[in-house]
Amino acid sequence: MFIVLLLTILGMGVLSATVGGAVRTETRENDVQSLHLAQKGLDESTAYIQARLAKITDINPDKLEDVLSGLDKKGLNVSTELGMGSSGMIDYIEYKDKSIGEQTRQYYIDVEASALVNGVQRTLQQRITIDTYPDFLKYAFGSEQNVYLNGAPLLKGNIYAGDKLIVSNRAEYKYLGDSGLKKPTMFPQIQPNGIDPANLGEVYVQSLNNIEYHVFEPSGNGGESKILADSPDMKQTVKDIMGISLDKVKIKEQKKFVQINVEESFVDKLVEATSPSNDNAAEALRDWLGDKSPSELTQWLKAGSLIDVKTIALPPEKPAQSEGESDLDYQSRLDQYDNELEAYHRFFMDMNQSCRVDGNLTIDGNDFFGITFTEAAKRGSRPKWIVVDGNLNIMNNKADFISIKANILVTGNVTIKGNVSFDSTMFVLGHTTVEDAVISGLGTGTDKKELVLISKGPVLVNRIDAFSNADPDEMNAFFYTDDEAKLYGVGSIFWLKGGFFSKGDLTVNAVLGNTSEPLGEVNPSKLIFSEPQVTEPRARERFRVIYNYKVYTDQQASLPRVRKVNIAVSPMRLVSAN
Repeated sequence: MFIVLLLTILGMGVLSATVGGAVRTETRENDVQSLHLAQKGLDESTAYIQARLAKITDINPDKLEDVLSGLDKKGLNVSTELGMGSSGMIDYIEYKDKSIGEQTRQYYIDVEASALVNGVQRTLQQRITIDTYPDFLKYAFGSEQNVYLNGAPLLKGNIYAGDKLIVSNRAEYKYLGDSGLKKPTMFPQIQPNGIDPANLGEVYVQSLNNIEYHVFEPSGNGGESKILADSPDMKQTVKDIMGISLDKVKIKEQKKFVQINVEESFVDKLVEATSPSNDNAAEALRDWLGDKSPSELTQWLKAGSLIDVKTIALPPEKPAQSEGESDLDYQSRLDQYDNELEAYHRFFMDMNQSCRVDGNLTIDGNDFFGITFTEAAKRGSRPKWIVVDGNLNIMNNKADFISIKANILVTGNVTIKGNVSFDSTMFVLGHTTVEDAVISGLGTGTDKKELVLISKGPVLVNRIDAFSNADPDEMNAFFYTDDEAKLYGVGSIFWLKGGFFSKGDLTVNAVLGNTSEPLGEVNPSKLIFSEPQVTEPRARERFRVIYNYKVYTDQQASLPRVRKVNIAVSPMRLVSAN
């Protein structure tokens, strides 16, 4: 009897444990299933927001808040196959707030989802952040395609390569018609810009397999292609070839890169200039211009179809005294010319309205010595624009700086030479040439602004302090081109405070120290590099870019719209469990 009682007690204990375990297992399964179902609700919320924004082909940051407010949803069911006793719901999708800072314009959406599975309920919350600024302005240097860093540039800020990043310790250059000349030197250096905590000298690539490097010996031998991911010591390799730690290499998929379209942005700003007070007319104009080529756009401008915009002629030309004309008559014509020129200057030196210039415009510091918008016209809620229907030539041959404070649209090409101070955003449908130019920021002290130049065609920056060995003035500018770009710091010195970004491949070739022409040499086809290229400490960089984080604040009103937005989700937060 005792043994039977003992076995009965043990059997009941096993049965109780088995039943209790089954209950706990079922509860745990319900708990996990309800958590997954609530997470599915958050995922569907994000997909819903992405789908709604994907239908907008031209994102207007100024009107995006209205779009996001219309996303508010409550009580949406979440599909489930868990059967009876299971349900999921998106409790709400709610636009909360926005934040406009020095480097970003962000909008915040809060979402909450709950799920009930056999009496077990879970509720999760998440914040979705939408960023509407174009990505290219967030980097000191980069390309949507390949980035080639040949030689020893110094890049202070973040770098982006949309395809491959190819690094080598040899610069290529051309001199006196000879191309393909080579000079082994040191590898590039990537550093924080020293001011902005968001620009930590990070390198954004598609994967570690997309970083390629070539090591050349001082004799020029070597240079076989190697892949960073194949390196036996990636930490040391990254430090050797870019001067950064491996944790500074970040993965950012190209599909998450927020692009711009120069022609679309140009049309957008043209609408802003030509239809400042009539949103319906602006939308109609945008639709009409949507499929027009740049040449058709110029024809349309010449047809005088602009709305609410003053069209002005080019500045008058100084008359020459004709044969037989009396001095008195000639002086009368000179006085008339001076009066017309003064009126022209007055219009451009205190501009508070958009206008169109009919033809090529030249600003030379003599007859025409600058452009100045009022602060409201430059940075107001509806900024004003000068539409140059032709080429814009800023060519100053004097020692004094000329000032350009304006938002400018150019249907042709742009040339910049000489000393110019800028507080300007410029869109160019043609190509851009910056030659022997000193581009300074307009303003005083720490409040100096800059040039943001966005070009459909290539941007050529040429002969900046050629063969000078003194520290140059930094160019205060941010350049973007829809084309490829090649930059040099070999014979010239290229120091840029701002950034440079291209849609196509971006290549830089740079050496260190002093460079001079081989005058009187036996072999005059190669430059002379008077300082060692491969010893520490490094000689002064001839190519240097320092990221300017103030560009968002300074030029915010006139920056381009984007074709899509960045959507980032925060970690999920469990707010209830019962």
